[in-house]
Amino acid sequence: MVGYALDYRITANNDDITSLLQKYCAQITVTDAAGYQSDSLSITLNDPGIAMPQTGAELCVAMGDKGALTPMGKYIVDEVGLSFPPHTMTISANAAPFEGSSSGCSPLQSQRQRSFKACTLKELVCSIATEHRLEVAVSEKLGLIKLDHIDQMDESDIHLLTRIAKEYDAIAKVNGGTILFVERGAGYNSRGEPMPVVHLSQEQVTRGSAKISLRGAFKKIVSTYRDIAAAKDVEVVAGEGDPVYRIKGVYSNKETALQAAKQRLAFYERGKWTLSLSLPFTPELVAESRIVLDGFRTGINGTWSVTKATHSMSSSGATTSIEGERPVSG
Repeated sequence: MVGYALDYRITANNDDITSLLQKYCAQITVTDAAGYQSDSLSITLNDPGIAMPQTGAELCVAMGDKGALTPMGKYIVDEVGLSFPPHTMTISANAAPFEGSSSGCSPLQSQRQRSFKACTLKELVCSIATEHRLEVAVSEKLGLIKLDHIDQMDESDIHLLTRIAKEYDAIAKVNGGTILFVERGAGYNSRGEPMPVVHLSQEQVTRGSAKISLRGAFKKIVSTYRDIAAAKDVEVVAGEGDPVYRIKGVYSNKETALQAAKQRLAFYERGKWTLSLSLPFTPELVAESRIVLDGFRTGINGTWSVTKATHSMSSSGATTSIEGERPVSG
């Protein structure tokens, strides 16, 4: 399937199935996203009537140069599709288990009704991770955030986590058997270590585009907290000018309300400039990594934060496509 010096390895429930796939495999695609969508894997096979794989299987994928493959993550098979003619089979897998996996990971998508007492964000994430037999990676800064009483009403655990992540402009996702909860666009992993920085020249890029958009670019964010001593609601502001965005709900204290306003302002500032690039297979480009462009033009040169990386490998070779945005300065 793969030409040049590229190769791949795939295991299913710890059994190496690479040689079985090589006879029929047409394309492998891994998508790593920095938003609230889980990372995903897609395997397309030429299908002469091969056995249907079981959903719930754990797939571990590595791709790259022969003899130096790069781990691309662990995924749970959640869908198998057939199409004809020609006869093909598409195996879709997700980093977040939609159903119980072979290792016992339970569904994060099941809706629940329950409440959590006031706690830190890390305590909440750890509690949910323990229920699903998942590991935890929470950034130190976010982990210290104090949460008020939380009601989970007909809401899945992953939806609850992403709802809280949006409030603090963070990322909540499952990756490789671990719940990640980290700052979005900060350029650091959950351990506070800098993410990879990749320098690219125009000669290294196959195709690209960039755009600036002012739609939805709010300049001032207003949030509200309850001043118990004064028995009234008080507004706090981040940014200045119009248009204005008002965060719904009332926070329990000034610090939390102001932090939420600042995080929402950072979200809108990041989204003004967006980038799209295609280039030869570059596995070190992952969500939240940094790229530095040089030799392009004014407005494109400089540092970008990767929001989505898609790696594809087929008989014609391998490519990487990325989407990015300008990181917020300061």
